[in-house]
Amino acid sequence: MKVLKEKHPHYSTINIHESSPYGPASSKLKRECPHYIATHYFLDVPLGSYKDDVRCENLECMTFENETFDLIVTQDVLEHVLNPAKTFREIARTLKPGGSHVFTVPYYSGNKTIVRAQKTSEGIRFLKEKQFHGNPIDNAGSLVVTEWGNDLIEYIIKHSGMSTTVHCIVDRWLGIDGKFLEVFVSRKPL
Repeated sequence: MKVLKEKHPHYSTINIHESSPYGPASSKLKRECPHYIATHYFLDVPLGSYKDDVRCENLECMTFENETFDLIVTQDVLEHVLNPAKTFREIARTLKPGGSHVFTVPYYSGNKTIVRAQKTSEGIRFLKEKQFHGNPIDNAGSLVVTEWGNDLIEYIIKHSGMSTTVHCIVDRWLGIDGKFLEVFVSRKPL
């Protein structure tokens, strides 16, 4: 929220899409932003439909029109998508010119990106031992597909045309300290 407020001080007045919301930041956005849309990818719900007031969307092929949002938020989601190149293109497609994607992922600074699983015509091919993170809508968790490393910024520009900045705030007074503190802001060109 600190980075989001710095980059979008009037965030409560703009069109926001958040994929896979959870936690206090998501609750704050929902509460304060009348033009906020929350989505999850429900396997049993048609894309663009609603389940319990939450819209079903797949980040790899969203049903939103081009240039719908000023801001897209994802918190620890992009390590789970099977086709991240397509996902970054879709995010850019649904952002208005000058809009931004504010996101977090576990970021392994100093390492190259590691792909742990791939989608093939036969199903998912595992390149590393299966690993799962918590999932707010599935007790089985979410498969970790990618461990993002130093090439993330170049990957985003290559696949979406968006430039990305990295913000890392350590502030013990605010309770911000530890691992994976990076917040990424990708901006769609005007």
